[in-house]
Amino acid sequence: MKKKDIKILDFKIEAKSAVPVYEQVKQAVKLAIISGYLEENDQLMSIRDLGARLKIHPNTISKVYYQLEMEGFVFSRQGTGYFVKVDPERFQKEKHELFKKVTQEYISKAVRLGYSPEEMVEELKKIIEKLYPGKKGVT
Repeated sequence: MKKKDIKILDFKIEAKSAVPVYEQVKQAVKLAIISGYLEENDQLMSIRDLGARLKIHPNTISKVYYQLEMEGFVFSRQGTGYFVKVDPERFQKEKHELFKKVTQEYISKAVRLGYSPEEMVEELKKIIEKLYPGKKGVT
């Protein structure tokens, strides 16, 4: 069996966020799996490497990987590391839940900035049109 390259997880931790660091890391790894960036049997970055890259304690990464294993997103191989486990049914549910959570966070921030629901919809339409120019059914 040919060893695959380990894909780099490239995200930043928001130090001032109300969301705990381990939860930010967990969400980022889940997103990488659910989005398909990480595929079935891809090896995750080692606990030490990801901790060093994010400048956080390896115990935090260990906690994240353990929780992801308990939730069925990854599995571990003794002495080798953690690997992606694909479950399309679970991913669809998680994808929907993650979308709702991100959307709620966005709306909450927009409200704090003083946007009305109508203004948010208009701004979203502009952003979507910019990201997907000329695509029918998008706005």
